[in-house]
Amino acid sequence: MHTLKHLPAGRHGAAGFSIIEALIASAILLIIALGLLPLFSRSISDNVSGNDATQATNGSRTQIEEMLLVPFSNDRMTIPAGATFAEAKTSYTAGALNKTGDADEGWWTTPAGHGSVLWTRTSEVRQYTVSDLDDGSLDNPKPGGTEATFIHFKEVTVTVDNPKKNLFGGGQGITLRVVKPF
Repeated sequence: MHTLKHLPAGRHGAAGFSIIEALIASAILLIIALGLLPLFSRSISDNVSGNDATQATNGSRTQIEEMLLVPFSNDRMTIPAGATFAEAKTSYTAGALNKTGDADEGWWTTPAGHGSVLWTRTSEVRQYTVSDLDDGSLDNPKPGGTEATFIHFKEVTVTVDNPKKNLFGGGQGITLRVVKPF
């Protein structure tokens, strides 16, 4: 003998979700997804900022290391007569868009024709005597042309700035300073 299974009252079709239940579930998922979107945009912004900081740090550290390796009397470390500091500016370019390869990518003293400028690096050199440290601050640099026997150390400051500003941040720069003794 066959027994008939009776369906519960109000359920005469196949068991499953109704359209209303599916819409409610979709709405809940949409609300959760909308709550997560700011996390993704913040993540993108933090990644761009971190990349900028890394590139700025690497560009300035490279310059500082180069300046520390040159001799104390090298032209790059010499202050012009009468001036209190020497300054050199270079720009990092991405390379020209109309050229293949990245031969134009790099640091240039004259960036024109090498593509868009991504970074600007300013290197400054100041010179001091040991007695300039007596008050604990370096606010009295000796001018260029001072007799070499009176120059005991030079301060090198490298500042890397990022002129780009975009939707997700950017524009991070850095300044590094080091003292090179005689």
